[in-house]
Amino acid sequence: MAENSQSTPAETPPEDSRPRPQYGELAPEGWSWTPAPDAVAPTPPAPPATAGSNLSAARAPGSVPTWDRPLTLSLLILGLLATFFSIGVLGALPDAVQMLYTQSNLGDYTPAAGVAGLITAGSIAEAVVWLASAATAILLLVRGKRAFYLPLIGAVVSFVVIFVFMSVILATDPTLLTFYSQP
Repeated sequence: MAENSQSTPAETPPEDSRPRPQYGELAPEGWSWTPAPDAVAPTPPAPPATAGSNLSAARAPGSVPTWDRPLTLSLLILGLLATFFSIGVLGALPDAVQMLYTQSNLGDYTPAAGVAGLITAGSIAEAVVWLASAATAILLLVRGKRAFYLPLIGAVVSFVVIFVFMSVILATDPTLLTFYSQP
């Protein structure tokens, strides 16, 4: 046992008499680097998160919550239905004004010359507002950013647009304005 207790010196490579290259210099021909025996091995990268792992741990900080995509898509579909409805309301506005004329015994309603153009412009504006909010929301979803607020902003803008166009169309009728401005 005494023979085994003696340790033999570890074989060390012979010293290289050539100077070691400095940082940024090229090594001389034939020079090779051998790491020290006590050098720490690099740690392997962490494995990617699996489907069964904790969702909060799998998400990177600042990433989009899981509820954003379905909520955004639902709001876009609801916005599309509301756009069709508002275009229909604008198209039916002359008939609604005629009904007001009939109920108030004002005679027959004859729309002003620009009403048809205003209805067309309002319908196009409603469609453009929805398309702009949908395209921007989808672009943000594809880029992995939060986008639920864009259909909501589009809904507010759409409401303002339809209100403005309905007000302008109703303001083109002097008979209705005079009737409702009387005390």
